[in-house]
Amino acid sequence: MPESGDCPTPEPPTARGRRASNATTIADIVNAARQEFTDHGFDGTTVDSICRRAKVSKQLLYYYFGSKSDLYEIILKEAAEKTAAFISCTEYTSLPPEYALRQFMHNMFREFVERPQIVRMTIDEAQHAFAHVGKASPLATVLRTLIDDVLRPIVERGCAQDVFRADCDADQLFWAIHGLVTTWFAHSPMMSLVTRARTGADLDAATWRANSTEFVLAAVRRRN
Repeated sequence: MPESGDCPTPEPPTARGRRASNATTIADIVNAARQEFTDHGFDGTTVDSICRRAKVSKQLLYYYFGSKSDLYEIILKEAAEKTAAFISCTEYTSLPPEYALRQFMHNMFREFVERPQIVRMTIDEAQHAFAHVGKASPLATVLRTLIDDVLRPIVERGCAQDVFRADCDADQLFWAIHGLVTTWFAHSPMMSLVTRARTGADLDAATWRANSTEFVLAAVRRRN
């Protein structure tokens, strides 16, 4: 399977309208908040816990960021944009449709394995119906772009070349892939435990990725 190369990483987030000379303090707060939200979710994280981890005062945090929700939205946006940048950096048009779809799934798995906090925070926010970031959240925009600009052209090429089923839909396919990827991070301890009871061995991420990829490809292939 073709491997993607190194992809550019977006610049770290900055607080609204603040001077670059304060970048270290801002980064300390954002890094602390990211870890707290990852470990404890939105509800379990407090401004006090972020300040303790960042070693700053509450007054300084509020100076740079309006609220805990504002900070949460910044981190979710950062996570979404970094994920989209990595997944989309492969030159999919140079690959046959099946290989392109394999690489798309490989990139999603790889990104979430290397930065599992993305999945944890997204799942946590989804459980709150995205109440903390609102309908205008950039996360939805980023995912929409990922579907329309990256996955949809792969699907359309596959359908046009009679490689994929004519009724293959990019939106439905994306959420099927997203579900398979995030299931590993949400339920891997239980999955591994149940698998071990039958096989005597743990289920690992590489096996789940390989099986998930083959499952998706079998589902979208055109039947002769």
